[in-house]
Amino acid sequence: MKIVNIIGAGLIGQERMKAVAKLQASGIPIKVGWVYDPYQQKLNILSVEHGFKTTEDINRFYDQPADLVVVSCPHDIATDHTCNALQAGHCVLIEKPIGRNYLETQRIAEAAGIEKRLFVGLNYRFMPGVATLIEDWHGGQFGKPISLSMQIGHGGKPGDEKTWKLDPIRCGGGALLDPGIHMLDLCRLMTGSNLTIQAVTSWSGFWKTGIEEEVRLLLQNGDVAIALEVSVVRWRSHFEIFAQGTEGYGIVTGRGRSYGIQRYRRGKRWGWQYAKDQAASEEVVLEDSCENSFADELAACLNLKGINSARPADLKDGLGLMELYQDIKARL
Repeated sequence: MKIVNIIGAGLIGQERMKAVAKLQASGIPIKVGWVYDPYQQKLNILSVEHGFKTTEDINRFYDQPADLVVVSCPHDIATDHTCNALQAGHCVLIEKPIGRNYLETQRIAEAAGIEKRLFVGLNYRFMPGVATLIEDWHGGQFGKPISLSMQIGHGGKPGDEKTWKLDPIRCGGGALLDPGIHMLDLCRLMTGSNLTIQAVTSWSGFWKTGIEEEVRLLLQNGDVAIALEVSVVRWRSHFEIFAQGTEGYGIVTGRGRSYGIQRYRRGKRWGWQYAKDQAASEEVVLEDSCENSFADELAACLNLKGINSARPADLKDGLGLMELYQDIKARL
């Protein structure tokens, strides 16, 4: 029986609870053992649904056996919880980012010691359309890579300026950190770690909390140019990756929920010669709700059988990712 214990029962903590339930339903012997969250009343309700135990004593939580401890609390307290769990001997999955800055990432690295003891929650890797696009990119489906274009944005909701997610201290940053860290991770997965920063622009002025609200970024790795756009003032939720090569291209749109179903399309160079137009020549490879990405990532962290070839982000990935983030942040 695999045991997953969770620190933080907010939105993402509850997604991990649902992920465990999905793995259970698929026949895998797994359960949520213990959950710690300061809001005990909320925990009491969730514990009835998911069957876990709770405690108000965090040290008692650290003492409980677990195959994996998930840290899914606000960024300003996630580093301390992660380090403490690692020092207690646990294998840890910290939800992105891995620290609010590179110094906090280094603290976590020192506590982890062995890379296999720590994973970083970057579930976009496990979205079926994204995972298949990455396989095609590396497999030569599009010929020699030319460029990547990535966009992600949402507009939040009224009152978000009062939450920790738009607080520059508690969150650690703005659009570049969240949701941008997901896209930076995909850039590194697709082109490698030797990324150079060519240009950066940012905008702020709506939420007025001191964070960057929209960022446009141009990166380069060898011959491959990457254009990245991230926003928390995009009033229509939007997610898109356009991968361009000498022989064709791949387009992923949507990531489930308000972003719409994820759809992956492939096209060939000059496909219009054999169809009504270029759009009509494209192949729809798959469509998916992305509802299983958290479960697939959790299964991979626990070394259980997964449904795609994606691998979870580890400590080395986290260190490289946060170093890149810090370099970009310094140029905003």
